[in-house]
Amino acid sequence: MYALVVKIFNPVRSYFINTTLHGFRFIAQPGRHWSERLLWTVLCILSWVGSAFLFLASWDAFQNNAVSFVVETTFLQSNTSFPSVSVCEDDNLGPVYEAANEMYGDSHDCNLDEIVRELTYFKGSAYYMKEFCSNGDLDCPQGNYSQIVKQVRSNCEDLLLSCSWRNVEFDCCKHFVKTETELGPCFTFGSRYERQFKLRGDPDFIETVSNRRLALPSLRIELNATVKIFLHTEADVPYLNTLMTDILQPVANQIRYFHITVTDIENPPELRELSISQRRCRFQDENNLVTSDYYSYSACVVDCRRRAQFEACGCTSHFTPKSNLEDQCGLKGILCLNQNQANLSVQKTKWGDKLGLVCDCLPGCSDPEYNVLSTSQEIIMPESNLSIVEIHLERFPTERYKRNVVRSRLDLVVSMGSAAGLFVGASLLSFVEIFYFFLLRTHSGEEPDNGGEDEEENKGPIKQNLIQEQGLPFLR
Repeated sequence: MYALVVKIFNPVRSYFINTTLHGFRFIAQPGRHWSERLLWTVLCILSWVGSAFLFLASWDAFQNNAVSFVVETTFLQSNTSFPSVSVCEDDNLGPVYEAANEMYGDSHDCNLDEIVRELTYFKGSAYYMKEFCSNGDLDCPQGNYSQIVKQVRSNCEDLLLSCSWRNVEFDCCKHFVKTETELGPCFTFGSRYERQFKLRGDPDFIETVSNRRLALPSLRIELNATVKIFLHTEADVPYLNTLMTDILQPVANQIRYFHITVTDIENPPELRELSISQRRCRFQDENNLVTSDYYSYSACVVDCRRRAQFEACGCTSHFTPKSNLEDQCGLKGILCLNQNQANLSVQKTKWGDKLGLVCDCLPGCSDPEYNVLSTSQEIIMPESNLSIVEIHLERFPTERYKRNVVRSRLDLVVSMGSAAGLFVGASLLSFVEIFYFFLLRTHSGEEPDNGGEDEEENKGPIKQNLIQEQGLPFLR
């Protein structure tokens, strides 16, 4: 037992005597009074505790305060993006009645019209299906509701009559690309699709990026049906919880003018070096969603709702993007979604007491902010179903948000290294010494250093000779 203690004690004593860490050698050197050893033990402990506190503070700042937001007003030549514009048909009753007549004949129960309407423009509520389908009063459709949607919803040619960009007409149905949303099929015009046209070498691509060398951009759309127009970023999609301020409502026989402003956001390249939890946002290519090929806040909420629908009802809405037919709800599933509408349709915070959907979704790192500054309208002609919407960029941005990385990995290393050097005199080689003394030197059979005792004994004759031969009394 004694031999084992000695075998452990000698390498530790040798390390304490020879290490470059401050204070340890005064604890282990022979000849030191016990009170001196105790003093240095306490001082070393306090130093290590102090450095540990600084380590934790540096790590906490690196994890939680690595990014700062500032407002930049000194840029003039940067490019500005026009918002993506999605046109979504909304409660267009004419095609609903026509489809119901084809499905059930001319003399059908009028409640079937409402059931077809609920399925075609499903937003989580199914009142008529609950009242007339749950007890078998009507011959309600039992499933494959996406096929009913295809039959009823209008195509692009029926919705969009003409389009123009900067007063130059273009093919609406080529540039308004059909997209799947949880509101049903919509048609979207935006920078992402125009970039794809440009990469394919299509001469008809539209340059949606603007700057001060060009005129302010504007988009004009002539519509022939009841629709809602959504303004959003290029990665976002229309969804149930879109803010009303981001929805433009055309009015029949009117031309409506919407003037918008843009506040862009700038990200430095080093922002990607930080983790997602540190910067509290995601880039489009950092996608972890099933319902979208690109990450965005709205797509994240849609994916969150899909998971909640599966947990509550074992199926998902027939409007859920990229959903398989076998995963889409039939009649029982739709009634279940209707029953859980309060928990599935409305978002709430984690600490909220009301019913709602809790989604841990981060914003997009590059998402600009769009605001409708003013609206105005004119009468086209009375008793006309035609509606026109013009979206104008009011002015080029005079300010933008910018993320700055204030604590990078290098800053963390410098901060921790400074704390270690200040309190305990440590460096990178100081930690290499630990492996050297306890692995390499111990197993090599080298005798542990005795703290300089032999050296002091050998110095005795030398010191006496110097005193006698050279007369150096200060060595006495």
